[in-house]
Amino acid sequence: MNTLTSEQRLFFEQAVSTYQQDLAADQAALSYLAKRGFGPEVAQAYRLGIVRRPLVGHESYAGRLALPYLTPAGAVNLRFRCLRQHVCKDEGCPKYLSIDGMESNLFNVLDLKKDSPHIGVTEGELDAMTLSICGIPAVGVPGVENWQSHFGRCLADFDLVYSFADGDKAGKSFGRFLAREAKARPVRVPKGQDINSIFQEGGADAVRALIAG
Repeated sequence: MNTLTSEQRLFFEQAVSTYQQDLAADQAALSYLAKRGFGPEVAQAYRLGIVRRPLVGHESYAGRLALPYLTPAGAVNLRFRCLRQHVCKDEGCPKYLSIDGMESNLFNVLDLKKDSPHIGVTEGELDAMTLSICGIPAVGVPGVENWQSHFGRCLADFDLVYSFADGDKAGKSFGRFLAREAKARPVRVPKGQDINSIFQEGGADAVRALIAG
């Protein structure tokens, strides 16, 4: 588990504030978020940013969406998503980049404090955000390979843990993994879709219907 020094905490806060400020004036990035269903209010709530003025050590993240990992004490990590108009795997471009030397964290841990008998777990930050704004508390895992043993303990107080995986082969594997590691109940997502695409097509009601009844 990451234990940050005061200098690291200050650096993360500076990075998040800088990239958040730049997002407010970046129409291309705002348009991308709007297409995903995330308006300015959501971007502000999650302190999303764009790396236009990279801080020292962040030069390789230039042009990427900045996804802060927020806790009650502030930002403790960042991940960066490619926004280029291409298929990343076809171009040999990592869709997401993490900061070298940092252990992984759960994304959106503030939802762990919500008064709810259930919580969702997604593979990725944007799907976790989508569930949360639809009224389903959720945290995101930055890839199965980044699962930490203590993540399961973070979910132990909930009566029911749902795994929301993409509707593909990798998603099924993620669901089986969470069933084993967190006793999560897999939620069926239609083939070829993910939580955010369902939200784009049918809104919050379509997302909530996945666990209705």
